[in-house]
Amino acid sequence: MNSLRSHHIFYTIKTFLNQKMLACCILQLWTTFVIAQSTTNRSPDNSAFVRWAQSHARPLQASENAINDNDLLPVKEMIGNARVVALGEPAHGYREPLAFRNRLFKFLVQRCGFTTIAIEGDLAQSGLAADYIAGGPGTARAAAAALSIGEPAAENIELLNWMRQYNADSAHSIKLRFYGMDIQMIGFPGDTTPNHTALDQVLTYLYQVDTLSARQANAELVPYIAQMSVVKYPLLSSKEQHSLAAMLENMLALLERQRIDFISRSSKEAYEWAHRNAIAALQRDRMMRVMPPDQPGTIPPEAWKAMNARDAATANNINWILNSAASGGKVLVFAHNAHVKNAPTTGGVWDAFAQPPTSAGQYLKSMLGSNYFIIGSSIAPDTNTLPVNSLDKALLQVNQPKYILDLRAAFSYPQVAYWLSLTRPMQANKVSFFMLPVGTAFDALLFLDKDDGR
Repeated sequence: MNSLRSHHIFYTIKTFLNQKMLACCILQLWTTFVIAQSTTNRSPDNSAFVRWAQSHARPLQASENAINDNDLLPVKEMIGNARVVALGEPAHGYREPLAFRNRLFKFLVQRCGFTTIAIEGDLAQSGLAADYIAGGPGTARAAAAALSIGEPAAENIELLNWMRQYNADSAHSIKLRFYGMDIQMIGFPGDTTPNHTALDQVLTYLYQVDTLSARQANAELVPYIAQMSVVKYPLLSSKEQHSLAAMLENMLALLERQRIDFISRSSKEAYEWAHRNAIAALQRDRMMRVMPPDQPGTIPPEAWKAMNARDAATANNINWILNSAASGGKVLVFAHNAHVKNAPTTGGVWDAFAQPPTSAGQYLKSMLGSNYFIIGSSIAPDTNTLPVNSLDKALLQVNQPKYILDLRAAFSYPQVAYWLSLTRPMQANKVSFFMLPVGTAFDALLFLDKDDGR
């Protein structure tokens, strides 16, 4: 699942480097250069922050051995009335962040009025998981696999089974919801035969409520279906791209124009899901239209536009989930630190872009303000490669195995506030580093010393 492991690292790096990360040696050289510049210009002294963190860190139990949830009570204090809590992970596919995510979500449901989880997976393909937790057919493994590359993680299967059991309990009148929030990467990895889950779901719905319009839309789209992949889309002419965009816009317009009639022929829930999938198809098209041609062996400088389009769409989907689909409750978002942070993406390989991409967290902070609470995380950082002025190095020096810190409490301590205001490295994907002002990027920090990557 991406976090239910849906897209390994970052869409841009995967797509523009032939679905591979830069060779480790290039990454290391690039990272060393960036970090060296940062270290030269800023004091590596972490002592003020470390002393403060040692006295303010709230210890956590190991997720697999927790005997109760009392250690999470400080989290309830921290988030207050925030309607969206985002939990970041430093890399996809590791067990410990997934296990903590499950434990945190259960706590937020049982203690804080949360009803919904949104993960970094395709919105359209999350429908199978949504149906499963609502008591539908199939298995948790199959639902998790639809959102995964490779074998689904045990923690993802466990989460879906717990949500299904919760919803089956008649004592719970408000049912839990599960959503992907991301854009489907058509034809990835490689230029495989693309599937079009969002479009398929819209057309399936239209065949139920307006067969004539469905046939017409399907006939118009057939010539483009095989071209709607990350590799082939840039080969379409400008005229063809405009024609495809117009078709997608027309499908959305039809749904909106016929809303009342279509709901009367189906249900409000079925209509809303089809409508959102029509939007998702448009979101993907808008991202593809600003994607520069592939430049083998490098990242095109203009690729930041596609990253912006992806994260803007993600933020828009989360806002929809919160306001239209969360049963009036609150939402836990689980995604890479790169997406949830309230800071642009700079440093390491991302400095190849002509300008820093805007993160989904920045869009959400502008939409929701204090209703958006961000927990960044550092999981068992590699001590052999950590720069002395990195966030991860300082978190290690606190000398506690598992803890959470409310960074907002630090701003009444001038030295600590200054340390947090500086742009410093944070490990990402085990092989590179962001550069970010920690105190702006996150409201809280999670540190876990154990990393059972598979």
